[in-house]
Amino acid sequence: MAAAAAAAAQWLSVCITFSVSLIIIIIGSSSLVAVASGNSEGDALYALRRSLSDPDNVLQSWDPTLVNPCTWFHITCNQDNRVTRLDLGNSNLSGRLVPELGKLEHLQYLYVNQNLFLFISFHNMYILNIN
Repeated sequence: MAAAAAAAAQWLSVCITFSVSLIIIIIGSSSLVAVASGNSEGDALYALRRSLSDPDNVLQSWDPTLVNPCTWFHITCNQDNRVTRLDLGNSNLSGRLVPELGKLEHLQYLYVNQNLFLFISFHNMYILNIN
């Protein structure tokens, strides 16, 4: 009887260890997904980065694993950490402006002077300088 109790206790210990390990794996995996996906504004800007040729690496700070893009160069955000301004003038960029930029709901200013872009239309744009 003592051997059966010891075996049951050992089995219970294995089950608890497995359960805790599984919970840690699940929590860790969901954290990785959150880091990899960032937020919708960061995802939209990163889609732009991927669509552009950037020979001078001016978009090097655009890291999609950061919580939001407000720390990226050439990005200005409001007090709610929403992108309001994108300053890419004189950056020697070429490519296309992607439709994902429409996800930047608070974007008020897009400056792309002295670059070579293919354009799409935006509904919430106030100023577009393409001298």
